[in-house]
Amino acid sequence: MSLTWIIVGSVAQLFLAGFLFMLVAFSAAGIMNNGSVGPLHSLVLNVSIYALPLLCFISAGVVINHYYRGGSNLQVYWWYLLPVVAAVIYLVYAIKLNK
Repeated sequence: MSLTWIIVGSVAQLFLAGFLFMLVAFSAAGIMNNGSVGPLHSLVLNVSIYALPLLCFISAGVVINHYYRGGSNLQVYWWYLLPVVAAVIYLVYAIKLNK
């Protein structure tokens, strides 16, 4: 594991966190204004505003922590994919909810 790629990946995760916050904020607002949404769906949308960016910070933290503990396993880079998978799941959920 290279410190350069740890820094690049972690900075990318910070930018992704901001993007995901804005994505969820605007898509959830559009879904909520479009029609009647049940309380469970409203809760999922509200929690997603903070949960998706939090996953970015968690994944960056796990990779940085692994590096500082002396880990050299390249498989730890897969943690950077966690927020991307969560974002895809959210987008599928939001698209199905909006129909």
